[in-house]
Amino acid sequence: MGTHMFDKNEVNTGRQPELDICKGIVAFLLATIHVYVECSTSEQLFHGLPYFFDSIVGGPWAAPMFIFAMGIGLAYTRKSSPGELAKRGAGLILVGFGLNVCRYLLPSLVGYAITGDRQMYLDRLPYLFFGNDLLQFAALGMLFMALLKRFDLSPLKIWFVALAVNLVATCFRGVFFSNMALNIFLGHFIGVDDGTEIVMADFPLFIWFLFYASGYLAGQYLRRLKDKKKFYLMASPVCLVLVTVIYIIQYEMGFGMMGGEGNNVFYHMTTIEVFLCIATMIGMLGVYYFILPYLPKPVMGLMEFLSRNVTGIYCIQWTLVWWSCDVFVYIIRGDKYLPSWQQLILGLCLSFATAALAQVWSKFKADRKQKGK
Repeated sequence: MGTHMFDKNEVNTGRQPELDICKGIVAFLLATIHVYVECSTSEQLFHGLPYFFDSIVGGPWAAPMFIFAMGIGLAYTRKSSPGELAKRGAGLILVGFGLNVCRYLLPSLVGYAITGDRQMYLDRLPYLFFGNDLLQFAALGMLFMALLKRFDLSPLKIWFVALAVNLVATCFRGVFFSNMALNIFLGHFIGVDDGTEIVMADFPLFIWFLFYASGYLAGQYLRRLKDKKKFYLMASPVCLVLVTVIYIIQYEMGFGMMGGEGNNVFYHMTTIEVFLCIATMIGMLGVYYFILPYLPKPVMGLMEFLSRNVTGIYCIQWTLVWWSCDVFVYIIRGDKYLPSWQQLILGLCLSFATAALAQVWSKFKADRKQKGK
């Protein structure tokens, strides 16, 4: 397989359109996913559309894919030195801080001022504002990768380091301390969990870094892949059948990230489930590769735009979702829970609004850059 599939030289160094489709579809649906997360009860999330958007689209198809793609991007970019990675990581820390002001601090203060509901708006605010989310993980992931590259480790050695810290971190899933500051700090690295539905650590570095390292290693092979069609024909069906069977078993038997209770079974997934998510991505990339010839140019252009602007889209949609669900819906209804069909309408409206605002923001940045020359 290796002899016929991969070349000694780099023969596949251009943009990977199937990756653009994969990222673009999920980027567009992020607002819909998060509306279902915010506006569903625990019971709703186990069935129907809420389950589909939360556990499937918002599960293996979302964050794991973005982080895996981030690793592939590192293998393709020229700006991959430790210094450049550290600079990008520091920049993402600032972006993440700004996002938390817009989606957590301001709406929580406004919501509390209107309702006086301390439990809803203030009790969780320190964990939300100072805790880790996807941007915080991406920042720490880049800083950790910069450190490993500073030691001149090969992609394979970096992958083994990632596997080692993942295995260690899985032993500490579910720890919880009486000190809030300690929980928040350690939650950036391991799966802190107080045993409730509240996620104390969404994307712990030592659990999720394996996706980044795996993407980086996969990118090295992807650059030498000379027969993508043959690879996807061989790998994707096997991956999709395997993960589908396992996911169905998890759901029916009520365990793992597809059937376990609470969000932490996903955010604090096991090492085996990391590999299941990677297999899911390989399977879906194959699907997108084979539908490429049938996509109209405007659709592909939209996918590329969404793929290139994931960070901005992520920030815009979360801000819209929190203000809509946790402030407006909560204040109007007295709670934030909606029927599934109303969640779908609200989610799709926010998804389209996000895409439109992302285009405005992209044009604004381009104009500023042009004026600065």
